[in-house]
Amino acid sequence: MTTGLRGDVVVLRLAGELDLAAAPLLRARLSEAMALITPPHIVIDTEDLLFCDSSGLSVLVGGLRGVRAAGGRLVLSGVRPRFARLLALTGLTREIRAYTTVDEAAEHLAPSREDG
Repeated sequence: MTTGLRGDVVVLRLAGELDLAAAPLLRARLSEAMALITPPHIVIDTEDLLFCDSSGLSVLVGGLRGVRAAGGRLVLSGVRPRFARLLALTGLTREIRAYTTVDEAAEHLAPSREDG
């Protein structure tokens, strides 16, 4: 799991399994990401995610609630079909928007730069 910045957007890249063992690390990284930028705008890149269980989903939901409570937004990128099915079965596709790429997601989240 890595963390990076794209302008005013924090990108968390997941890899491997998001399960009971990995969930605490994601929870900690989400807390750190929320402290980096106010309001927090976070992309969770799942392109390299191979597996996610209920512990991982619980952390995603908790992160989404925390980000929203802080006035920010959290989205996903790189969602593969198996994970997309899991999100759909749990109803999370109604709550967490997904984009094809990190660039697309970050562009959507970037604060508006409109003048006056």
